[in-house]
Amino acid sequence: MEEKLNEMEQAGIITRTSTPYSSPLTFTLKKDGSIRVLLDARSINKKMVAETEKPPIQLDILNSFHGANYITTIDLNNAYFQIPINKDGRKYTGFTFNGKSYVYNVLPQGLKTSVGSFSRAMNLILGPEVQEFCVNYLDDLAIITTGTLDKHLEHIDIVLSKLNKAGLTCNLQKCEFICKEIKMLGFIISTEGIKTDPDKIRAIQEFPAPKKIKQLRAFLGLCNFYRRFIPNYSESIIPLCELLKKGRKFQWSGKEQKAFDFIKQQFINTIQLHHPDFNKPYYLQTDCSGVGMAGVLYQIDDNNEMRILGYHSKALKGPELNWSVTEQEFYAVISCLKKFETYLRGSKVIILN
Repeated sequence: MEEKLNEMEQAGIITRTSTPYSSPLTFTLKKDGSIRVLLDARSINKKMVAETEKPPIQLDILNSFHGANYITTIDLNNAYFQIPINKDGRKYTGFTFNGKSYVYNVLPQGLKTSVGSFSRAMNLILGPEVQEFCVNYLDDLAIITTGTLDKHLEHIDIVLSKLNKAGLTCNLQKCEFICKEIKMLGFIISTEGIKTDPDKIRAIQEFPAPKKIKQLRAFLGLCNFYRRFIPNYSESIIPLCELLKKGRKFQWSGKEQKAFDFIKQQFINTIQLHHPDFNKPYYLQTDCSGVGMAGVLYQIDDNNEMRILGYHSKALKGPELNWSVTEQEFYAVISCLKKFETYLRGSKVIILN
């Protein structure tokens, strides 16, 4: 830690100085074994005004890959540390290590305003003219184009020129240029569609049978991330969710093991979800079994083949279980419309029930 702080001081990231504010310091290990210093700013965050600006939501980013022939991702080198802090505000980022007090000269990770401030800075640096082919998400810049390779190279040049003008540097080891497929946001994103990450699927497959609630929550957390790839997912996990009910004694029996094994098998057979074509109508197929509802959103391509965009499912609970068949079926339609609203608002939708 001492070596890392000396390195950060020499790079101008932090400065040794007195400050009436001091947040605890912590760190995490990166994949390469190096240290990432973090500010535990929970106390100072309670007194800060929240940042209203936010990066794009995940679904909007995934939708932006529609029609992409080439994909380039640009990773900034210590992205937050390239955004300076106003001198009057630096005192609030203070921390102490081994009796020495420091403040940040640049944007630290951990502040409640860090993500919003970085997002606003990138929007100012890149400008509105790149919005049609470039999306910034945290420290990644995903450049998407439907044009030719020459056009893609032109777009890369525009973005790199803007970053250079602002004095920002990139981490070339993490940049990927002119790809047909990239790993991003926990998915494998290609010019054809979206697939699950094999590493995360392997983690689900190798997960041992839970012996306590905490392990079960961890398993369901892994699965929930990819639930849009699995039809009738919510109905499949009902036996496991029963164990999470308040006051319920954790007891793993054959019923739970059967559901556990079935869900694992479902993730072996995940399909590729396609990018939406905003010029074609959507089809929403819904169904309700009495204990759960499910739906699938798809489009028909020029070859008259189904291109699935995503699945949605939800277990019925409480008064919902006592609804009539008609009410449950109608609820399935409403739930799916809300789930896929980003796709469907303003578009032609054909509902099949």
